[in-house]
Amino acid sequence: MIKLAVSATIISFAMIGAALGAAEGTAVGVKPDAASRAGNVERVLVVGADVSVGETVVTGPSGNVQLLFDDQTRLVVGPRSALRIETYLLNGNRADKFGVNALAGTFRFISGNSPKSAYSINTPTASIAVRGTEFDLTVGGGRSFVMLFEGALRICEDSICVDLVSRCDIGIAGGGIADLLKWGNVRRDEVVANFPLPNIQAGFLPPFRVGGAQACLAPPLGGAGGSLSDGPSGPVPQSQNQNQNRACTDPKIC
Repeated sequence: MIKLAVSATIISFAMIGAALGAAEGTAVGVKPDAASRAGNVERVLVVGADVSVGETVVTGPSGNVQLLFDDQTRLVVGPRSALRIETYLLNGNRADKFGVNALAGTFRFISGNSPKSAYSINTPTASIAVRGTEFDLTVGGGRSFVMLFEGALRICEDSICVDLVSRCDIGIAGGGIADLLKWGNVRRDEVVANFPLPNIQAGFLPPFRVGGAQACLAPPLGGAGGSLSDGPSGPVPQSQNQNQNRACTDPKIC
């Protein structure tokens, strides 16, 4: 009986170790109203929770999650959003493959140690190829919007692509088109409201903020445009988003 108990204990520790080893990312910043779903299982995300391949991170109207992956890639899942981790193959401190599917909502992507060819970012309407990049992404209404902060990226719908190479470039894909909006394009005022994260990033941990991101948001025209991420209740006031993340517990980034 003692041998059986010891064997069962060893097996239990081995299973726990395997589960911990399977984790690819960690929620280092969480504003409540966030969960992870895998099949029929849903769990509330808290600071320190692991996320793995096959899981979908989902947030409510007031939630956001800041994810740090083993290759130092950083992702923000903003309010009213859903993102599924499709693939993650780690090789040392770099990923050979890193694929996510941004299903709906608003996101921030900051690439880590992995080569640009490792990243695969898809949405229901577009695919995105990155080159050492920081950018925000919003998905909704049958279109995908990206705003570039650093590096370069290509956004495509099928074989129709545009390249973003300058800070504050905006790319749009969906409805059979891919379009590039640079400074001076009058259409920018119609779409900048779809990028809420620069206005709420004061509540993020410092490694997840982008310096000068708000400067990329042109002053909105009165009544022009409307955010796809607002939802039926309108945007979450900035004062409700700032400084409400739980304490960071990872000494690498705090």
